[in-house]
Amino acid sequence: MSALNIATRALTTNQAVLQVIGHNIANANTEGYTRQRVELNSVPGQQLGSGYFGKGVQIETVARVGYDAFLTRESNLTRATAAADQARLQYLQGVESLFPLGEGSLGKQLNDALNAWTDVASSPNDSAARQVVLDQFDALAARIRDGAARIDDIATGARLQATEMTKEINRLAQAIAGINGSIARVQGTGASPNDLLDQRDRLIAQLNEQVQVTTLRADDGTLSVFVAGSLPLALGNRAAELRVARADLDGDRQIQLQFVQGASAYDVPAEFVSGGKLKGLLDFVNRDVIRTQAELGRMALALATTVNRQQQSGLNLLGLGGTDLLAFDTLAGKPAASNTGSGSVTAAVLDPTALRADDYILEFTSATDARIRRGADGWYWNGAGWQANPAAAVTVNGYTLEGMTLSQSGAPAAGDRIVLSPGATAARSLRMALSRPAELAAAGRLSLSLGTPNTGNATIEAVTATVTAGSWAMPALPANLTFTAPNTFALAGFAPASVTYTPGEPMTFTYTSGANTVEVKIALRGQPNGGDVFTLQNTPSAGVAFNGSNAQAMLALRDQVMFDGSVKLSEGYVAVFSNLASRVNEAQSRASFSKAQADDAERRRANQAGVNLDEEAARLLQFQQAYQASAKYLQTVQSIFDTLISTFR
Repeated sequence: MSALNIATRALTTNQAVLQVIGHNIANANTEGYTRQRVELNSVPGQQLGSGYFGKGVQIETVARVGYDAFLTRESNLTRATAAADQARLQYLQGVESLFPLGEGSLGKQLNDALNAWTDVASSPNDSAARQVVLDQFDALAARIRDGAARIDDIATGARLQATEMTKEINRLAQAIAGINGSIARVQGTGASPNDLLDQRDRLIAQLNEQVQVTTLRADDGTLSVFVAGSLPLALGNRAAELRVARADLDGDRQIQLQFVQGASAYDVPAEFVSGGKLKGLLDFVNRDVIRTQAELGRMALALATTVNRQQQSGLNLLGLGGTDLLAFDTLAGKPAASNTGSGSVTAAVLDPTALRADDYILEFTSATDARIRRGADGWYWNGAGWQANPAAAVTVNGYTLEGMTLSQSGAPAAGDRIVLSPGATAARSLRMALSRPAELAAAGRLSLSLGTPNTGNATIEAVTATVTAGSWAMPALPANLTFTAPNTFALAGFAPASVTYTPGEPMTFTYTSGANTVEVKIALRGQPNGGDVFTLQNTPSAGVAFNGSNAQAMLALRDQVMFDGSVKLSEGYVAVFSNLASRVNEAQSRASFSKAQADDAERRRANQAGVNLDEEAARLLQFQQAYQASAKYLQTVQSIFDTLISTFR
């Protein structure tokens, strides 16, 4: 009987090994499959007479021999990082396509609009030339509005995808929890459910592509899955959920990831989400979109403010003071949804050259004071610059911040927050404020004439005036520009007291009245003598139609340094595009690098855990022969047993 048992065990054991080998071969191309192997052990023998006789072979277990927890974890983590980088890159490239270079670019339209003043400067009374200016600026404003709207559309698509992604995450979490329950039941019998373990590993790999998770194995074989560090997305056979909601602050643009467990929902800080497509979408919507809108809007805001001030500095064809050429909505802050006070904040541009491409968050500590935080990185304003740690609060009403003056109304409660997005507001709402060619202020408000008797040979080259703050303001005119020794001019009623004279170079004088400041530039040629006088006066109405000095000043705006202390107004688009292109290039580099890492990690995991068909073929032949030998042995034993039985009949 012992020999018969040995033969039977050998036959069934080798058949089981062949079955597992066949299972491996069948799943050689199954993603995430871990090859299996039957672990064999000899049956303890028995001493008979003078010898110790074995009792054959038995199956110890069917093990996942290629599984490596470290390689699996590394593959999942690198896959999550690669998915995040690729998702962000995809959307950034969509935004980049809105800002081409060359003939059809926004930069070309900006320069076309500024250059259109050339014909008006040479022919101030030409209605056709004036209409071209209106058309060019109207097209430019429409292009900026359209760009801002298209960015919003792309961001909306990303927000919708993030919502759908959380549904997929929740489905995977439910599936993992279900498999956890099945694994716990099977492992209670002492067997290892290899295929269920593979299926759970595949689900976790898929989950990591959506959002990076960490796992912790329990004694019953279940695997707890945590998101954002410590939030249990799947705990045993129970699953929680993620969802995307409007952010409490700036909810029109930003999204907030929430962890939902039962009837409770908790906000998940974006910095706690380390990888997965959801991480890429959060970064794109909450950072890249807002940054790009701020950069585009800064250009629009600086352009509109600068052009409008020059418009106010001139006279239109009717002899009236110029009014705004471009308009945009009030730069009003948006209160957080959780605010309990009634406070509101608006901003007005004080110095367009000091504007920055940023959003600002005001965190009120009282009804009048607030800490100012930069939206891009969360740093705090300390009155002179930005610092990482919270700074002292400032009195908001009338406060000057990076080229803007803040105004507060109402009474905020301590803890209320308001976000200011001046760039985004300007870009979305930029539009033409004029409709008739005659409304363009091509003529200068001021003119200069020779006094008598002048003994020098100085001649008048140009005089321009520009509103630099507030609105137009002038002292009583005429005012005398007097040459004094050794080589200076003084203009009565203006500052500074005297300006050094260089032939052909403009002399700059300033007049300030309250919040209004006007800068006057006068250029002369030749050499005056001491006591020579020139008279500054209002432009006579009869000369308005033929005066193009303010149009010349409009042309000069092209070369005015406007952005970041070095970029001219005409090159403002380059600043927008280069910053966006820099983010795209950075995202491309990250995506390429992280994909290479993920591919390498998965290749190493697959090499360790995957099926080698050559190896399985060799094992197939090995155990096929063993099976045949076992069958032959069983046949032999059966024959001997039959002979013995027949002997005793």
